Amino acid sequence: MKLESAFPSIHLQSTLVGNHINELLRYAEVQGRVVIITLFASLCTVLPVGYNMVVLNVPEKSIQQALNESFIETLGVVLDMKGLSIFWSITVAAQSIGALIGCALVIPLDRHFGAKTCLLSVASSCLLLGSFVMACAQWLSFPPALLLGRILSGIHTGLVCAFVPLFIQEVVPQKIKGSLSCSIHIGVCVGSAVAALLSLPFMLGSPSTWGLLLLFPAIFGLVALISSFFMPETPNRLLHAGSYTAAVDSIKFYYDLDVDDGEVAIQEYWSLVPETPDQMPLWTALSTPSIAKGILLGGVVSATQIFSGSMATISYSTSMFTAVSFIDALIPFLPALGSIISIILTLPSLQLVESHGRRPLLLKTLVLCLISDVLFLIFSLLAVNPEDWWASWLFAATFLLYGIGYNLGTGPVAYFLAAELVPPEASTASLGVAVAVNWASSSLTTLAFYPLNQSIGGWSYMIFIVPSTFFLAFLWRFLPETRHNYTVKPNEASNFCEVASTPYGTFEERLLADLVD
Repeated sequence: MKLESAFPSIHLQSTLVGNHINELLRYAEVQGRVVIITLFASLCTVLPVGYNMVVLNVPEKSIQQALNESFIETLGVVLDMKGLSIFWSITVAAQSIGALIGCALVIPLDRHFGAKTCLLSVASSCLLLGSFVMACAQWLSFPPALLLGRILSGIHTGLVCAFVPLFIQEVVPQKIKGSLSCSIHIGVCVGSAVAALLSLPFMLGSPSTWGLLLLFPAIFGLVALISSFFMPETPNRLLHAGSYTAAVDSIKFYYDLDVDDGEVAIQEYWSLVPETPDQMPLWTALSTPSIAKGILLGGVVSATQIFSGSMATISYSTSMFTAVSFIDALIPFLPALGSIISIILTLPSLQLVESHGRRPLLLKTLVLCLISDVLFLIFSLLAVNPEDWWASWLFAATFLLYGIGYNLGTGPVAYFLAAELVPPEASTASLGVAVAVNWASSSLTTLAFYPLNQSIGGWSYMIFIVPSTFFLAFLWRFLPETRHNYTVKPNEASNFCEVASTPYGTFEERLLADLVD
């Protein structure tokens, strides 16, 4: 009863999700092509993000041993256990470091190329190159190649995490934007599951095949890159560039419209998708107090997603379970099982994000994540004593509790909420900052957690408990609801000035009118 009282909609979630999926299917009958294209572009680019988060988890010992031998044979360097631990944590965190570089490129790339080109061409090229360089770490016995490849793949990660929400915002009808935005989190979970399965010792995680394991994401990059030649830029981008003929062709491509009148096609597009205006530079956005407040809130939401413990549980789950003396034979299968459960647990968020609202869903699930972090600490300390074998099983049960909290709300909502906390012309700046904060937090947690967990055990979870407590209190006080931000249909306004008169999250009508003028 306590769980139901905290989440009033959860006891009806199977019915709600079924109804919402039926609604999506009915919508797909009318606008099926744009749904399929969006899911294809999102999943094809997001899957490698989740893949690279998990790929080093299960074969950790095999790759570490190979790297240690390569350091001696190729570079003439002997690493002790502490040095290898530091190098390993830096390698895992390199994806986050690369993502930060990608975040710095978001605004200039968007201004010059557009969301579709950046997502399918630029980001995928980084993924292809990064995957090949990582594989060379084994093929050439050169450990720094793994670090460089992780950074290049991280640049892909940073670009994708910003441009997928922007692509969805510019293409997907407003009615299902929130639900399709949750596909980002589902894509990460699917990629994590694929990596966890392929990295098992009898698959590609053996000492002789881990190079192929790291090369595998190149398949997704190649598919995305090829598809970019057949998929036009978004209609919103082309209309703002004044390319009306190309924009009409783009609308017909995404929405499968069979009309000869270009004006009719454009009006149909604007009736479904709110106009995304030309994006303002970051410094302009930050110079406006109301927009700066929204960007700050978006950054806190992104930091909350990571400091709840998500990257640590994804990247180091095998080490975490080994530390609590869990059954050794089961540990390699836990990442795959966890990723599959995450996919299942995320499905209710497709409905809850619209029916329950962004704010309550995020805050209530964050409470569950914080409780889980406290329990992780307690059971880790208890499991040190061999007589308290039951603590390792309760640690596993806490993983499930954390998965419920993270995948129902904290994980999916954080991917797109930053864009809803600011007016449309600042969405790129807000997402760029949010993704940068997200991956800066990831780099800090992945760098710090592994050495801390090896040295002080359960007390290492304090790096999640303390920040999460602060973020929860901050967001409870200041985070607005953004579900009803888009209340004016673009076809009811003659220009963006009229559309922008509706408040967005933390912004007043007068301020927005001044901004547009």
